[in-house]
Amino acid sequence: MKALDNPEFKRVLTALRDCKSPDQKVYVVGGAVRDLLLGKTLHDFDFVMAKGSRELAKALRKALGGASFALDDERGFNRVILDGGSSQERHIDIAEFVGETLEEDLRARDFTINAMAIDIDEPVVLIDPLGGKEDLKNGILQVASADSFEKDPLRVLRAVRMLQAYEMGLSSETAHSLRVAISGLERVSGERVRDELFNILNVPSNEDSFRMMWYLGILSEVFPCVPPFSTEGASTSNQAFEQRLSRVAHLEDYFLHLNLPELSHAIESPRKTSHECFLNWRDELIEFKNRQITRGRLVRNLLVLLVLLLRQDVKEGAPSSVQAVIHHYKLSKAEGDFLTSIENAFLSELAQITRTRVLTDLEVFKTLKQLKIALPGFVFVSMAFADDEKREKLSEEAYQMHQSNMQSLLKAWFERGDEIIKPKLIMDGDAIMQYGGLAPGPFVGELLDILEEAQFLGKIKSLEDAKALIDQQLAR
Repeated sequence: MKALDNPEFKRVLTALRDCKSPDQKVYVVGGAVRDLLLGKTLHDFDFVMAKGSRELAKALRKALGGASFALDDERGFNRVILDGGSSQERHIDIAEFVGETLEEDLRARDFTINAMAIDIDEPVVLIDPLGGKEDLKNGILQVASADSFEKDPLRVLRAVRMLQAYEMGLSSETAHSLRVAISGLERVSGERVRDELFNILNVPSNEDSFRMMWYLGILSEVFPCVPPFSTEGASTSNQAFEQRLSRVAHLEDYFLHLNLPELSHAIESPRKTSHECFLNWRDELIEFKNRQITRGRLVRNLLVLLVLLLRQDVKEGAPSSVQAVIHHYKLSKAEGDFLTSIENAFLSELAQITRTRVLTDLEVFKTLKQLKIALPGFVFVSMAFADDEKREKLSEEAYQMHQSNMQSLLKAWFERGDEIIKPKLIMDGDAIMQYGGLAPGPFVGELLDILEEAQFLGKIKSLEDAKALIDQQLAR
């Protein structure tokens, strides 16, 4: 079995054998077994046992280092976190059986491919009462029990992730029970749906994932407040959805070609230029898209979600789908601010200006000031829309103008972004108040903004220049 070739697997098993008592039976279960059979790299492990999970977790933590804590005392569900150093941290979950026996525990799981086990004392023997290995071999996603989705409707979303991640098809039984269970998603907490949604976003080809969710009728439950997902079936709805998918595809294409720049040579115009635009700052943009604003949720996934939700035809005062999703799924303040700043910039006059004329230095400055750390995200989103529009209504001249402006924004952000995000002004607020004999108040803030703008544009370069500009403003 390939499991024996995995050094991390062997290390953890050796530690567990040393920590448990001789009469205790401990089993590897779930996704770890599935991925071991496939020869995939493991990051996390799941173990089950009859009882004593808390004590074993504590002993394992002492043996391997890291930290341990209880996730669910009632179920005997405990987690050990190992520091991965330069790589990501690893989670080792140790729980007690659901039911009285290992087989009962396995039958209570979601899918047959996740209902296999390995005895840590006999790792060459696969325990597979539901035929998960055969389903994995045949590429069929099969529920572990007839009421699997009923037990936990969130498994509907997990099915989408499994289908995409492992390139599987649905058994007829599973497809039927999935469709019946979709409405149950409304009973699942927003936080759990959110977390599973971001797990789906971590799987390559989000376009295919969203298309599958649309076909199965899942999107209308995940985004009930977002047209066109709430009006599935209408011809206009289908057209709008295809446009959204097209933008998602463009965005994913940018990300792919950042990681594989050699592919850009094979791209035919007109889209080749957009890839070359991003490749000018390849390393920096790779770091940007892989950044975590909130633990475990990448910038690239937030941008994919934003492109899916964003509408150009939102009227002033009308409810925003982006804001509704931020609120409903309780995204962090940092995530909300990130998405909101891009949405606001996208819906402002800036989106049209970039297609009609060259941005002035002052407009570049104000855009960077408004967007701050989200500026590259705005460029990604704007280019995805422009590439989509180019097929039908955006002229070549307008497209080239837009692209040039996006390059100007990226160039300013990467070369001078720190001057705007964390400016080192010639005069700060205290110096302004002392020089002008001013009390704290809004006027001091206005002077600071004027100085920052002038400094960025090169209109002032010394303390004397700054004082002269303040004198001008005071005289007015």
